[in-house]
Amino acid sequence: MDKSIQLLPISQVPQFSDQPLAWSLKLWATGKEEFSEQDWHNFYANTKKSDYQNWDLAGTDQELLFLAMVNVAGKQEVVASIGLCDFDDFEELRKYKPWIVAFVVRQDLRGSGVGTQVLQLMEGKALEYGITHIYLWTEGERQFYENRGYQFVEQLIKKERVIDVMEKSLSS
Repeated sequence: MDKSIQLLPISQVPQFSDQPLAWSLKLWATGKEEFSEQDWHNFYANTKKSDYQNWDLAGTDQELLFLAMVNVAGKQEVVASIGLCDFDDFEELRKYKPWIVAFVVRQDLRGSGVGTQVLQLMEGKALEYGITHIYLWTEGERQFYENRGYQFVEQLIKKERVIDVMEKSLSS
């Protein structure tokens, strides 16, 4: 596999959207009060129509989704997906923005360094949009993000779930 990963807006490669949607549904569509299976389908549909040329730092309801693509023997494959939103699904966390969201790496590539590459590419995209400070939340992967320069902000306890909010300054 060519290690050169490209982040492409889902609107440019909609034919590849089924795989990462299935990964997201498997990981996050059940047992989560904030985001249902239908919400995932709506998110994917919305991001196919989003404006990937601009980001309004004061905007609302902006949703972008990028597919991490590699070339394998002359054929494109999705290895991960990662998004950028200016809101969070938890009302308590809407004071922070913008967010890295819907970050999932293909299961057979987890632990291979692909996630680190994709996260760095997304941080670069954020900087291109003029974003210098970013947030994300995670359940159980806090160490992964701390190892990549993210700082713990707060913890949210939800129905047998522990959610760690993380932040990173991209300008330093």
